[in-house]
Amino acid sequence: MNLISKFIASGLAFGIVLASTTAVKADEATSRGDGIIFRIENIKPLVNEEGVTSQCEFYVTVYNRMDKEVKEAELSLSWTDNISSKYKFADNKLQIEEDAKKAKFVVSKTVALKNITPHQQKSFKEVVDTDKCFLLFDRVDYKITTCYADGDEIKMKNNKRTGNGSCTGKFDYINSQNPEYYSEFKDIPESSLQEMVQEQDKANTNAIDDLYKSTIENMDKITKNLHKIR
Repeated sequence: MNLISKFIASGLAFGIVLASTTAVKADEATSRGDGIIFRIENIKPLVNEEGVTSQCEFYVTVYNRMDKEVKEAELSLSWTDNISSKYKFADNKLQIEEDAKKAKFVVSKTVALKNITPHQQKSFKEVVDTDKCFLLFDRVDYKITTCYADGDEIKMKNNKRTGNGSCTGKFDYINSQNPEYYSEFKDIPESSLQEMVQEQDKANTNAIDDLYKSTIENMDKITKNLHKIR
C-alpha cells in the first residue's frame, strides 16, 4: 500500500473509531419487539499467499423474536467508502477525484439465512472480497429481498417464485453502540456485559492512539514527498 493509501485508510479508520464512541440515547427506540434483529461481529482480515489482506471474514448473528421460524431469507449488505478512491498519486502528483460517483467505492455481500427457530439466534460465517475491513464496523446499508416464515405459501410462476415472503419488513440492524448489541443476543452472559463494555472502551482508546500516531507519521512523510516533487 502506498503512502497516500495508508494515510487515507488511517484517517478513515480514525474517523470511524471516533464516531463509534458516540453512545445511543437510553430512550431512543432501536428495534421492534416482535421482529428480527441482527448484528455483524468477529470481523478479521484474511491474507493471501503474498501476505496481503485480500478478504475480510465476519459473522452475521440473527436473533428471531417472532413466534414463527424463519425458514429462509436473503440479506443484502453494502458498505460505502467515499474517501479511499478520492485521492491518488499519478505522475508524481497528488490528484483528487472531484466526481463523487467515481470516488465512491461500494463493498457488497449477499447473505443467505436459513432455519432460524423462534426466540433463538443463529450465526452465519461470511467472507467478502475487500481489503478494507474497517468499512464493516457499525455502518452498513441493508435490504431484505426475501424472507419466508413458517406457514408462508410459496407460489411459483414460470418455474420462479413470486412474492418475497411475510417477514421482509421485520429486520433491524443492531450496531455495537446499541445496548441491544450486548443484552439481546443470548450467547453473551449477563455477567460479562460490563466487562465487555470496559474492554471495548479500552480497545477503542488504544485504536484511537495508534491511528493518531500513524496519521501524524504519514502526514509528515507525505509533506516531505510533496516538497520533493515541488
